[in-house]
Amino acid sequence: MRTLILFRHAKAVRAHEADSDEARGLTGRGKREAALAGAAVEDAGLKPVLALVSSAQRTRETAEVGLQNFALETRIEDALYHAALEGIWDAFTASDAESVVVVGHNPGIGELVSTLVHQAHDGSKLAREFSTHFPTAAFAAFEIRGELLRAAGPRLLTAWKPDRD
Repeated sequence: MRTLILFRHAKAVRAHEADSDEARGLTGRGKREAALAGAAVEDAGLKPVLALVSSAQRTRETAEVGLQNFALETRIEDALYHAALEGIWDAFTASDAESVVVVGHNPGIGELVSTLVHQAHDGSKLAREFSTHFPTAAFAAFEIRGELLRAAGPRLLTAWKPDRD
């Protein structure tokens, strides 16, 4: 069995504050929440060994800040920039690492979380919430038992989102 951690990038600057969408970096809040998310991954006992990261500035910064305490290989992948859920799944299954974190974007990453939550038949409050909305700096970790998305046999291990009260 493998572990897939889906991690949405943290809060980025607005579009007009950067030269392009791909060049949008994190805000101060985004950097703080990325660090909190990384601590939550660590506190959950997850040990990713490979990070697949979209080429966008905000995802690279999220990975740099949020995953700094892990000894892992990081691959920046252009194909993950605004990838659909199938593209994210394909990137995961193409790797041979036992525990993979993918740092990406909505809607694709949120749609994959929703699909896996549905397949896992997890009725927890957070799982239900994530099936309709996957906020910035959130992550969801799944145990994956298969290679085909339709037959992945996932189990939601843990999930986290920033507290924004």
